[in-house]
Amino acid sequence: MKNINMTRKMIPGLAVLFAVAAISGCSTPNASTPDNASETNTAVESEAQNNVAVSTSSVEKPDVTDKDKDTSYDESKAGKIDMSSGNGTVKITEEGTYIVTGSTSDGMIVIEAGEEADVHLVLRDASITSKTSSAVYIISVDEVYITLEGNNTLANGGSFKAIDENDIDSVIYSKDDLTINGAGTLNITSPAGHGIVCKDDMVITGGTVNISAKEDGININDSLAITDGNITVNVSDDAVHTDGFMLIEGGTFSLTAAEGLEGTYIMINGGDITIKASDDGINAANKSDAYSPVLEINGGNIKITMGAGDTDGLDSNGDIIINGGTVDITGQSAVDYDGKAEFNGGKLIVNGTEMTSLPNQMMGGRGGKNWDGDNAGRNGQDPAQRGNKTGRGGRNGF
Repeated sequence: MKNINMTRKMIPGLAVLFAVAAISGCSTPNASTPDNASETNTAVESEAQNNVAVSTSSVEKPDVTDKDKDTSYDESKAGKIDMSSGNGTVKITEEGTYIVTGSTSDGMIVIEAGEEADVHLVLRDASITSKTSSAVYIISVDEVYITLEGNNTLANGGSFKAIDENDIDSVIYSKDDLTINGAGTLNITSPAGHGIVCKDDMVITGGTVNISAKEDGININDSLAITDGNITVNVSDDAVHTDGFMLIEGGTFSLTAAEGLEGTYIMINGGDITIKASDDGINAANKSDAYSPVLEINGGNIKITMGAGDTDGLDSNGDIIINGGTVDITGQSAVDYDGKAEFNGGKLIVNGTEMTSLPNQMMGGRGGKNWDGDNAGRNGQDPAQRGNKTGRGGRNGF
């Protein structure tokens, strides 16, 4: 393996082109340039302009900083990565800004810069396909900020083969914090796995993100915060999934999947969200010990169209709290919750009829779909034995 290692300190301001050397059918250039909803008993006022209510939740929301929204950089000091220079792996081992251009039919970017490093990855009309792994693989950093410029494509070729001890199963796979921002477009194609997997916290503050995947579109271990952007997801499983806290402050969403949004605590404060689901539209499930399952809607415009069968527009293994916004559900079962329900403001429309309270479709042992992944509850077993949808593929280690 041939490694080319150049640093900004050695060559200030130099635009570094990462050459590719082919050895044993592959080449690897090395680049080193640089708030838990507690009791919510009082009504909240909706802001007339955007129909967003103020959350009265006491849960600590995911943190979105100015840096998450900052797309600026000094191009003269940035490293340059041209993926058209050949097939292979580019490895980033130092903190800094890296501008990625060009196209490759079998390559990847690996980021391993250390636990204290921030890496700013600018995708500028880049196209990266990895035939058997991730197009972007983040192993060790403090945080990676991906800024979108122009039209970009990241893809997997149809299979994932192990290259280390990590179970890589997505086009973007990150073990650490990840942010996506910018004004460009990112198209992700994952015919054999997930679109994006982040084992830590993820933030999206801008850009157009289009995901087509066999499994989840976005799968987050800890928290996900989305403040803006245009997100289109067409997948076979969950469009957007987080084990922990999911916060949506704004943006435009078009989600086609088995389930639209799934997390333990889901807070929606704004945005235009369209969901077409064959399973639950929005599901607050017990995926994390850090939170109790809660679906809290304080604003936004949400339109959910459900498939036939045992499906729910809004489903919570715990509480559902609606303080504002508009929720329009078309389907057989509109709302299902195991805990309490609060309808303090906003508008709920079910099959064309505006509701004045939250209906609950849970009957008998129907909640049994959430234990052992089978239909036991539908056959009359004790609904108190509900678990955590463990039968949906063992994604969370069950």
